[in-house]
Amino acid sequence: MKKFTFSLFILLMLSASASAQKRTYAPNIDVHIMPIALAFPDPSLRIGTEYMTSGRWSYGISLGGGLNVLGLHRAPWNSLKSRKYNMVEIRPEVKFYWLRRENVGWYAAAEGVFLRVHRTLGKNDHYLSDSTKLSFDGSKFSKSKAGFVVKLGTKFIVPERLTIDLYTGFGLAKANVRYSRIENPREVSYDPFFEGENFFPGRKWTPLVSFGAKFGLLVWQKQE
Repeated sequence: MKKFTFSLFILLMLSASASAQKRTYAPNIDVHIMPIALAFPDPSLRIGTEYMTSGRWSYGISLGGGLNVLGLHRAPWNSLKSRKYNMVEIRPEVKFYWLRRENVGWYAAAEGVFLRVHRTLGKNDHYLSDSTKLSFDGSKFSKSKAGFVVKLGTKFIVPERLTIDLYTGFGLAKANVRYSRIENPREVSYDPFFEGENFFPGRKWTPLVSFGAKFGLLVWQKQE
């Protein structure tokens, strides 16, 4: 195992050395979208920007908004069907590119996650215990979440001005889920299966799984 780890370390160092001899990204700024966020349990239209320095660091931020008019909160994959839906999120990010070449870079990143969700629900239910849940004809729903994600990813520039950023990662967040103004509540039996975090009211730590692709356009690049 020690020999394998040492060999892997030497391979990475040689790759980094070879990469340093090649032309790398010029400092640039892109604007990108993240389409898969439209299909999340709390869907949003997410756009962002990234500033890549002449070194190995880059800095970015993404902003997301839930749009009631698009009807995404009523999609079949969404466990909470809502009469009204409002969502906003902010995601600052710092990246370190350990390998960079002219049109591709491999990076590690830390991303903050801050979001708020408000819904007006129709018929629905939420968790009470491992054998019961509370069903109701309508309620107000709110959720706030703050946390972080550690990610690994690869970014491509193709061709000339287009960018593609593929990534995955894991993290942790503190969520606060609230149901209020509940209409006609009734306790019913419940057979536990897999439920999303919106089903469980209260404050709790929750894991974050991050994956996706960002598609962007360079809006500025330093000329050599």
